[in-house]
Amino acid sequence: MRRALPLVLLLAAGLGLTLCGDRAGTWPPGGSAAGGRDAQPLDAFELTDAEQDTVTAARWTLAAQCMRRLGFDSLADVDPRHPPGPPQRPADAFRTVLTVVAVSDDAHRYGVQDPADAAAHGYRGALAAYRAHAREKTWTMPEYVALTGSSADGGPARAHGRPVPDGGCLGEAERRIRGTGSRTGPDPVPALRGESRRRAEQDPAWQRADRTWSACMRGAGYHYATPADAQRGDDRREEELRLRLSGERGDPDLPTGAEKRTAVADARCKQRTGYLRTVRALDARAQERLITGHRAELDRHHARERAAVRTAGRVLAGGTP
Repeated sequence: MRRALPLVLLLAAGLGLTLCGDRAGTWPPGGSAAGGRDAQPLDAFELTDAEQDTVTAARWTLAAQCMRRLGFDSLADVDPRHPPGPPQRPADAFRTVLTVVAVSDDAHRYGVQDPADAAAHGYRGALAAYRAHAREKTWTMPEYVALTGSSADGGPARAHGRPVPDGGCLGEAERRIRGTGSRTGPDPVPALRGESRRRAEQDPAWQRADRTWSACMRGAGYHYATPADAQRGDDRREEELRLRLSGERGDPDLPTGAEKRTAVADARCKQRTGYLRTVRALDARAQERLITGHRAELDRHHARERAAVRTAGRVLAGGTP
């Protein structure tokens, strides 16, 4: 099971929407477990948590070397095995940056599942898991430019008069671990996970599971057609807006009481109706079919990832990648 990972959305005035973050599955450090109760067929083509920890530690080790070369000691006190999350662009005098962190993990692939987790975190369990592991680190704009290669003015990135590598120090580290050229390529696993979910949802058995879950929710006083509708919570928006405007809301990333109550009912109905057992099985079957059609691509990807682990191991041992 993959640990929670963030998709950090930075909205800068006048700049539009930018998606940034570490490689999928690398924050908190870890990839997919190679087994376990909720293991899925596509897990076999991803690194284990321990393997991904090695790659992540090597990436930040190399990034620290690069930062020192550019004149920064910013990573001197960072433990590469417990690094900060993806660098987030700081606000400056010319633009306001709104940061929205959307986090996903396998434990919430089908929405909220555990009533106790729902009672504590509403529909934000993945975000809570991320925050429990994340090492907070605030970057200055020069540090951010050096780490990511994203310049403040959109021109060539430079730090202390030196050119910043393409993609910043983290980008350079990634290339040293995984290489460049035709042997490297995008990770096919997330795309196939998404496709398997879309295919599974078209199965009549999934749709029956949704209807059975919906009937259970009506018995609890809620009217949603699917768990996705409950999580989106259009009916809760008015209350959330009122609380925010009145100053009662506090941290907008914390769930309201209404969200928690809805999430608890959601999780209980999934348990009572056997929803999770049904949809997991359908998802796994869809993944198996996709693996058959993409086996060569997945095998090549897994071989590249295993090679990255070996390279990362040499970096951590003090050798040359």
